[in-house]
Amino acid sequence: MLLAALLLDAGRAVSVDALKDALWGGEPPVSAQASLHNHVARLRRLLDEPDRLRTVPSGYVLRVDEGELDVHVFDARVAAARAAHAGQDWERVVRACTDALSLWRGAPLAGLPPEVGGYAFAQRLREARLLLLEWRYDAELALGGPRLHELVPELAALTAEYPLREVYHRQLMLALYRTGRQAEALAVHHDLRTRLVDRLGIEPGPGVRAAHVEVLRGAVGNGGSGGPGPQGGALGVGVAVRRAQGAVARGARRAAARGARGRWLVAPEGGGSQPSARVPGCDGGAVSSSPVQSPRFPPSCPRPRPLHRTRPRA
Repeated sequence: MLLAALLLDAGRAVSVDALKDALWGGEPPVSAQASLHNHVARLRRLLDEPDRLRTVPSGYVLRVDEGELDVHVFDARVAAARAAHAGQDWERVVRACTDALSLWRGAPLAGLPPEVGGYAFAQRLREARLLLLEWRYDAELALGGPRLHELVPELAALTAEYPLREVYHRQLMLALYRTGRQAEALAVHHDLRTRLVDRLGIEPGPGVRAAHVEVLRGAVGNGGSGGPGPQGGALGVGVAVRRAQGAVARGARRAAARGARGRWLVAPEGGGSQPSARVPGCDGGAVSSSPVQSPRFPPSCPRPRPLHRTRPRA
């Protein structure tokens, strides 16, 4: 326990009070000062160089040389992976991330009591691991190949574990789409957007939106067959969006047609005697209120066929 507390601040002075808290929590015994001196003496005997652990006016300092502590090696490999990712050197990204992740041995500081501290330290390491996974998946998506099929279950597990982390959802969408599972990719986007709006009141970020555009382009380019199409990029997102809007408009008209007959004939707002017809617009809303005999339609909205005839009551 003493060694762990000193290593968390390797090269820096650790106060006597902090070491007492690490060893005995908030209730140190009366003999805590003498017991601490005994612990320090035993630790010095176990070290290869007893002078590594020095006494300073404020407490104790444990000297650790560069590269001796695994976390220092991990930090160096994370820095190398970050530089490779910034330069989009994808093969080097895969190697650097794999090297750094090979040092991972489970949750940091697992098995140590909370009195030892190190919460911020452990949180930093966990976040670094998540970033390494993000960078490696970015590289593997860019490189392509048979490994793409293996990414899907790995990313699915990460999105389940981190349901609000957008990067893993973006990567899962792309992995699904590029392995011919376009409908599932769209479902991932829909679920993520619903979750973000319901829980946080925000829309997905630009990365997820760009992935959604890529999936939509492919859906249009191959006629919605479920995989990337050769013409997706040429058609562009504008076509995909217009077709999606058309599908929404058709759904709105069908929903209105299933409503009660009285919803098509509404009382005029001005209190007149002639009923008006509300025509669902291409965006799903009401376009205009006009007399039933001559409804007005915008040029971009197709004229719907009559749904039924209304007969005057006897």
